[in-house]
Amino acid sequence: MDNRNLITALVIAALITLAATAAGCTTNTSPSPTPIPSSQTTNGNNTTFSSGTGFNVTYPTSLKADTTTDPTTQVKIYVYLNPNSKVDGVNVGTVALSAGQTLGSFADSQMANVTKYPNYQEISNNTTTVSGQPAQTIVFQGLVPVQLNTTPASSTNTTLKVTETFVINNNTGYVIAYKAVPSDYDTYLAQAQRIMSSIVLT
Repeated sequence: MDNRNLITALVIAALITLAATAAGCTTNTSPSPTPIPSSQTTNGNNTTFSSGTGFNVTYPTSLKADTTTDPTTQVKIYVYLNPNSKVDGVNVGTVALSAGQTLGSFADSQMANVTKYPNYQEISNNTTTVSGQPAQTIVFQGLVPVQLNTTPASSTNTTLKVTETFVINNNTGYVIAYKAVPSDYDTYLAQAQRIMSSIVLT
């Protein structure tokens, strides 16, 4: 789970890491948040994760995936595409939005800090759809702190190539991301696209 906090789609990663750090440094006497219902089903070679935050995603059962029902954690699933790396993967995160927030303002708010990363470069920015809803997909590169391998458990600054798709449904913002080191990006792109295109908003 710590690894996902380090490598999750940039803005979300910063928020999660901050929350995890704060939780580790203080004693919290508040009641634990109620877990968000979720389920996983396997059909042949595929597993479908159904999140109580309003989406289903299907991925090959052979791939490792971290999931959570913690309502305070924005990233609900991280699917690892490369067995030798903790970076190359697809994740889905959710953000509660104010009523009437637009897709454009949601995407802009998520990208605001990302553009400040060293060597940030936008590669493309296009409109698309996810599960019939309007969406915005941005492809970019940037230098970010990530954990490259299972050992040692430390982070280092490295360049990532990232595809992030932003979509809104029922006042929830979804960030669907594929990230990889540039040398791996094309290797896992087709599989990442299949996983991302399997997402159904519920």
